[in-house]
Amino acid sequence: MTEAAIEDCYEDAAQKVKVEITDEGFEELLKGSRDNLMHNTKCLRYCIMRKNGLFNASNSLDKEKLVDIFEIIHPQVEKEKLLNVLQKCAEETEKETDNCERASVAAMCVLDELKGEGVTNI
Repeated sequence: MTEAAIEDCYEDAAQKVKVEITDEGFEELLKGSRDNLMHNTKCLRYCIMRKNGLFNASNSLDKEKLVDIFEIIHPQVEKEKLLNVLQKCAEETEKETDNCERASVAAMCVLDELKGEGVTNI
């Protein structure tokens, strides 16, 4: 199962550093663990986000795609609130140069900022 999830997943844009992950790391991601994640777990998150268009070609958050997804899976989140959170998190994400860390920062930022806005049911 793990191998299929990371097929054609690379940490870098040049596609030279293949994502490798253990079953433990995969389980860590599936369980929604947020603290002290292994680097490879963060890389798997990056891969999934990239494959699903949540990061654009320049590895920046694709805010339009994220809004579209939130409208489907979390319609209770107000669009304006979400856009403000995504803007702030995009700025935080841009500070990271490592793609795996970038994905982790993006995911945690969105969750934390929405929680700060009173959105707790995501």
